[in-house]
Amino acid sequence: MYTYIAKAIKVNREIILTLKDNSKIAGLPSWGQDHSRIKIKSDERTIWIPLNEIVHVTTILNFCTTSDTYATKEASN
Repeated sequence: MYTYIAKAIKVNREIILTLKDNSKIAGLPSWGQDHSRIKIKSDERTIWIPLNEIVHVTTILNFCTTSDTYATKEASN
């Protein structure tokens, strides 16, 4: 779990955390000063979660289609 959180922070990727009470929290993660908790920032709020409350980490992957890539290249030319 620690590895997935660290990778998501490194590449600035959104995650979904499942907590012990079965609630889910989504947002961009960052570390606290002591690495015993994680800060999750979403559009609605920023919340600190102790690592021992997390039971599962889901990493959100963004996929870009070929047409999206082409449109981006066209816009930059």
